[in-house]
Amino acid sequence: MKLNYDRKSKDPTYFIQVGIRNGKKVTTKNVARIGKHSELLKITDDPLEYAKLKVREYNEQIKNSKVEYHITVDFDEKLINQGNVLSRSTSSNIGYFYLKEIYSSLKMDHYFLDLCKERRIQFDPDLILRMLVFSRILDPGSKLHTLNHLHKFYGVFDISHQDVLRFMDILTENYDGYLAHLFDASNSVIRRNTSICYFDCTNFYFEKETEDEDVYDEVTGELIKGLLKYGLSKEHRPNPIVQMGLFMDADGIPLSMCINSGSDNESICAVPAEKKMLDMFKNKDIIYCSDAGLGYTDTRLFNDFGGRKFV
Repeated sequence: MKLNYDRKSKDPTYFIQVGIRNGKKVTTKNVARIGKHSELLKITDDPLEYAKLKVREYNEQIKNSKVEYHITVDFDEKLINQGNVLSRSTSSNIGYFYLKEIYSSLKMDHYFLDLCKERRIQFDPDLILRMLVFSRILDPGSKLHTLNHLHKFYGVFDISHQDVLRFMDILTENYDGYLAHLFDASNSVIRRNTSICYFDCTNFYFEKETEDEDVYDEVTGELIKGLLKYGLSKEHRPNPIVQMGLFMDADGIPLSMCINSGSDNESICAVPAEKKMLDMFKNKDIIYCSDAGLGYTDTRLFNDFGGRKFV
């Protein structure tokens, strides 16, 4: 950090400036304002020396706020022979250890241990979720792509495609509880600011030409609407789509989401999704923010009671 001001000005404004490298180029950015020369004269006889002192204090504060992170790796551990005919690189990704530390603080292993204690399963749900999350961040792809590239990560992961599919069934059955646990546990990592909640919808197309059929439940006789339906695609494609709605907190961190049929009007999905989300909050005095298309009458009416507001 360094001091930046206009040396030709009679009444310059002092800033704390940082240098930022962008590829081969270096640019600068003002990160803090110390004050104008005339303003500082009210508190000191030498504004320039005062500004230099503030820069030194800022640098010292950054130096003391740096966090050290240590990782223990057992280099004597032997990798199991996978019996591959073709040779492949023996280099392994250990960068996911940083993500693993954050993931561990969410206590997902405790959640699944309690959830599956009555189930006779032969796989580790926490391990499957962990690797799906890490792969989605580091090497995005399908679930099958993740399984085929697990060898790139340091360690041994005994996961089959069938295990992943069974795990997704468990996750679907406990969807609301899973999101509630994530919200509660994430407060131990970063304080969640739910005073403002942003909501928006999008949709995803599928490379197929037929939509899902509606079916009747044989027991209850209830009509179960197909998920993949023709609708107004955001990408203007003539393919069947699925609709997704997402809530984010004031800091832009996801709170909750909903998946709906592609033919549904996106404006009617906000209130049901918000009701589920509010069940997770202790403080329900929120400000609902969305575009005009998602701020129809029922949504505004719902957010005009119970300490809630809308924008």
